[in-house]
Amino acid sequence: MPAIRKTIVSAVLVCALSCITTVAQAHPGRTDANGGHTCRSNCEKWGLKYGEYHYHNGGSSNSSSGTGSSGGSSGSSPTSSTSRSAPAQAPIPAVEDPALAGTFEVQRPDVTVYVNKERLNNSTAKYPVFTYKDILYFPMTWSYTQALGIDTGWNATTGFSIGKSDKQAEKLTPDTGASGAKLRAKYPDFNITINGSWLDNANEPYPVLVMNDITYFPMTWKFAVDELGLSLESKDGAFYISK
Repeated sequence: MPAIRKTIVSAVLVCALSCITTVAQAHPGRTDANGGHTCRSNCEKWGLKYGEYHYHNGGSSNSSSGTGSSGGSSGSSPTSSTSRSAPAQAPIPAVEDPALAGTFEVQRPDVTVYVNKERLNNSTAKYPVFTYKDILYFPMTWSYTQALGIDTGWNATTGFSIGKSDKQAEKLTPDTGASGAKLRAKYPDFNITINGSWLDNANEPYPVLVMNDITYFPMTWKFAVDELGLSLESKDGAFYISK
């Protein structure tokens, strides 16, 4: 009798190990209390989708419900089963408006600006003064260049030129009109010379910019005072520039 019992036990162990090995070779991963699990690796190899919940005990992996065993294994599958899928990906952001390509946002100044001691009404200006990297930028329109007494020029070959002059400052009468709620500028695609010398604009910390087809010049000490001979002063929340 002991020999018979030993033979039976051995046979049971061999059968159990064989079943476990078969399942492990068929598809890796531990099963849960319902006899199934969610596929997380090599899913296509086993004919599954990533994130799909399926059974290893013959139960259904469909989202439909069923009763009893679906065959091939002792025990029963749950009365209902759920098909699980991988989390949905976040939507891809919409492509930026092509008309704004190459532009970046600049800000309206939070200081009051005076040109030759005359207060500038920047809110009604068609070509408003703006700030970039905390530096004020002025539009090089006819009105501004005359008020600042500087020379500007344009040539299709040499590009935009600006320089110091002996002209007297004139009254500023800026163009009025809508400029938009948000201001966007870009780098110029033409050469720039200042007092006859080419400006390496791409490597300037405060480069010359363009907005609404108007060239804007940074009012730094280097450019405004040293190069153009203007006077700058900032005090009590106001910025003063004069010739």
